[in-house]
Amino acid sequence: MSKSTLLFAVMRDMFWGFAFSGAYILITGTIIYVTEPLIPFQQYIKSFTMYFNCLISGGLIVGSAIYVFRTQRDIVETIEQTFLPENLAATRYGIEKQKYLSKRRSTEFATEFIVAGFVIFYLCRFPLTGLAETFMIAFACMEYALGVYVGRKLYYAGSMLETIADIKIHENIFSTDKLGSIIAFVNIVSTMTIIFVYVHVSSFYFGPFLYDSDVGWSAKILLILPAVIATPVVLIFNFYPRTIIRNLYKKSIDQEIFRLTDSLHKEGVTKNDRMSTMMQYHNLQDEELKYRLRVTLSDLPIAITVILMLLKFVVP
Repeated sequence: MSKSTLLFAVMRDMFWGFAFSGAYILITGTIIYVTEPLIPFQQYIKSFTMYFNCLISGGLIVGSAIYVFRTQRDIVETIEQTFLPENLAATRYGIEKQKYLSKRRSTEFATEFIVAGFVIFYLCRFPLTGLAETFMIAFACMEYALGVYVGRKLYYAGSMLETIADIKIHENIFSTDKLGSIIAFVNIVSTMTIIFVYVHVSSFYFGPFLYDSDVGWSAKILLILPAVIATPVVLIFNFYPRTIIRNLYKKSIDQEIFRLTDSLHKEGVTKNDRMSTMMQYHNLQDEELKYRLRVTLSDLPIAITVILMLLKFVVP
């Protein structure tokens, strides 16, 4: 998939995410407007769109979840089209693939965070009552569920790659950049994750919760839970897959150098000429490898932003 096509796909999924958030506030707002007085309706609209910024954070989270759901099998297909089945069978790839694609595990994990979100928002308490409060809690819990769904997919994508770190290479996978789509997936999802986590956590952490439960203002610290969970996931799994793929590409280059050396030897090329050709080929390939997979300055804001985001909420 070209960069322009990929960008269009991401933008399309984001559009549907914001459309979902807009439809949610439209439908639930209409229900409240019809069944309750005007003041609760106005408070609900302000809370959803302004005080807690759910229209934006919800759109980002839903859009990210749509993208991950739609493209999750691309990693599996890329791996299985690149490596021989018997080589994959000799690793734990099948086990990690099952975990990665498991709908049951995704549902269970999401459900756990729906419960966790409900407890947090019950203790913090939105400045709403009746249906308005119910709809706000439901939407916030949904954000938790979809956010953790995205994070879970990123985690198990890295776990699948770990299983093939030492797999045998049977062809030149470097020249065709067969694993490049995996790097693109990880970069896109990790970037989406840090954006929606920052927007969600900052909006809720500084939102006008009442904090009138028995634990009082102490409940506020619970609102940074998504940032605490996202920090290791994004920091580790944005850079770790790059390292694994670099090693796989390096093995592919070494094999290609061996084949080229053997070919030149059979053609009767002198030893000095063979060595010169091999050095030139190796240097060119090594430079290309560094260019493709290096940690560029454009990647650094991801790590820096995650750290600063977390410090923003724990340092007065």
